[in-house]
Amino acid sequence: MTKQLIFGLILSSLFSCKETPPTPGDPNNPPVYSKEDLKKLHWIEGNWKSEVAGPGFYQTYSFSSDTTLDVLSYQFDGKDSSGTNITKVYWSNNHIYMGTNKEWVATLLTDNQLYLSPVRSGWHTISWKYDSKKGEWTAEHKRPDFIRTIKMKAQAPLQELLKK
Repeated sequence: MTKQLIFGLILSSLFSCKETPPTPGDPNNPPVYSKEDLKKLHWIEGNWKSEVAGPGFYQTYSFSSDTTLDVLSYQFDGKDSSGTNITKVYWSNNHIYMGTNKEWVATLLTDNQLYLSPVRSGWHTISWKYDSKKGEWTAEHKRPDFIRTIKMKAQAPLQELLKK
């Protein structure tokens, strides 16, 4: 009887367990990361196009070193690029930051997700989540009064787009 009860408890606990998604840490005391942890973002390397209406919004991600991921954002109307913006995601002093002046700090980094918290109050959080089955990722910008979700799909490099 005792063996059956124990077996039943183990069996029911196995079926009741759910995978809990990781939660971001505290931006005032961000997790410690090594520069090797930045390699978890290799999935984002390449060229991406958003699914936002209007002129195409494109981004190119490339590692310029083992501590820096360069992000080039631009619009493309089919002939010319415009609205160019450049930023970086980089490792510094055991943390991962985004922005020239460390405007965001990584509070969660996994093999398919990056969560960036602002260092200034009132700014939005940024999360990137990769779906390897679909080969696309989603960016979410969030404040208490605002949420914007952007799907990004793989795209040819700008040099190829300009040849058409």
